[in-house]
Amino acid sequence: MSLSKNLEKLAKYYERLEAGKVKKIKPSHVQKVIDKLEARERDLQEELEATRKPSKKDRLDRKRKTTLEHLDRAKWLLKEIT
Repeated sequence: MSLSKNLEKLAKYYERLEAGKVKKIKPSHVQKVIDKLEARERDLQEELEATRKPSKKDRLDRKRKTTLEHLDRAKWLLKEIT
């Protein structure tokens, strides 16, 4: 599943949380999103370490930081629903 689909799922979970529909959010589903974001972050870190071109390093670093922000949001959400 692509990153955008995972982020769409995360956004829907946040909408449910705001609407008071916490029981409709399954912790296992949020955990799957967290696992996928962690895997993406590891992949980006490996690619960043292997890259020599400065412009590509900057782009990968921005992607990694964005992924980490979403990972933090997903972990926070998991804590809120459990």
